[in-house]
Amino acid sequence: MKETILFYHLDLETKEHIKEIASQLDIEVREIFDNQIYETMCYLLHLDGYESSPEAKITDKIDQTFLFFAFMSDEQLDLLLEIFKVKEIPYIPYKAMLTENNIVYPFYQLYRNVEKEYKEISG
Repeated sequence: MKETILFYHLDLETKEHIKEIASQLDIEVREIFDNQIYETMCYLLHLDGYESSPEAKITDKIDQTFLFFAFMSDEQLDLLLEIFKVKEIPYIPYKAMLTENNIVYPFYQLYRNVEKEYKEISG
């Protein structure tokens, strides 16, 4: 599988900077749109055998910037985040890495889990 970054709600400038960095590193980049927040991560990653989920009515506000990293080792992710820092990509607190558990989560569920963890850690 090719290293991939999925992003949600990035401002245009940050989006372009991340796409430029990813292009130089041969990392695929895809945007998650508001009408896709009920889709599973495996579907959003275009993995074989996974179909679109039935549209769900999401009433919670999902408005924070979010990054999702897939098919990267811990070392690759650490290096990528260091490059983001050097290139002055604004800090994005809501982020996750692909795991065997979260691959089947709908995006909004993963977002809520990360949001909860971030709020617990940051107080």
